[in-house]
Amino acid sequence: MISATELRAVIGFQDLIDPMAEAFRQSSASEAQNGLIVMFPADTPEEGDVYVKTGALRGCDIHIVKIAPWFAVNAREGRPQGGFVAVLDSRTGHARAIIADEHYLSDIRTAATGALVTRWLAPERVKTVSVLGTGTQAYLQALAVHHERPFSRLSIWGRDPAKAAALAARLKIELSLDACEVARDVETAVRAADVLVTATLSRQPIVQGEWVKPGQLVIAVGADDPTKCELDPTALLRARVFVDARETAATNGDVFHAIKAGHNIDQLVAAELGEVISGQVLGRMSQDDIVIAKLVGIGAQDVIAAQCAIGRFANSLV
Repeated sequence: MISATELRAVIGFQDLIDPMAEAFRQSSASEAQNGLIVMFPADTPEEGDVYVKTGALRGCDIHIVKIAPWFAVNAREGRPQGGFVAVLDSRTGHARAIIADEHYLSDIRTAATGALVTRWLAPERVKTVSVLGTGTQAYLQALAVHHERPFSRLSIWGRDPAKAAALAARLKIELSLDACEVARDVETAVRAADVLVTATLSRQPIVQGEWVKPGQLVIAVGADDPTKCELDPTALLRARVFVDARETAATNGDVFHAIKAGHNIDQLVAAELGEVISGQVLGRMSQDDIVIAKLVGIGAQDVIAAQCAIGRFANSLV
């Protein structure tokens, strides 16, 4: 058993950036098996959900089953989320490790993916970043973008202005920013950004397509199940959209809602991220491109993240 405390002491999102590139490359090369079930055991979807993800990669000596719950009561009361990753031997099926990560491994592999997206798809020069949301991913994605494109100005919007102000104060110090402010509304935050991060729990579009601007990168990580949506269809149609996996995007989040509105996936999605990393598809074709990375999360990421994690504990695992 590897605890969340042990995990936090030995691995961070920076350690997973390059490994995530391999996860996406293999997934887009049909060398991965990505399974996803979303459950809503609480009284309403807003109160809690549980993701059950499975992942296997060709040539990898492990495969995983991940249970990743998120419950509002934990967020409200300041408790960690539950969940674990079961790491299994790909030769024998025997358990190699149980990672009781309290969602930490999921959080940092998502942040690492944000850094990877920034590396491959952001404009060369980034001055202003806007973040919609005030939770863990809002914080981590700001760090991830700054890791790849150090920026000087940050704008944060949240439904709770006090939480937005607290996050702004924290990031201003940690990133040594020239300015970090609370945006007065979503439109202002969107229009100001060279890179926009959406990391909310919204179930209705909060970003209108007319607000996104040439050259902008949008890293959309919040709408990760069929009930959630952050970007309206116009935003997707105006952009080159890259997804972690077409199948996953088509059944979850912003792309799913745009398909329900009458658009087809070929209209909406330019390519998978792995196809860009492998050189099959050009990502940003010009500095004026509007680029959206719509990330739901796939099992291949969790396999690689678990492999990196247990590597730090190799001497203590049977």
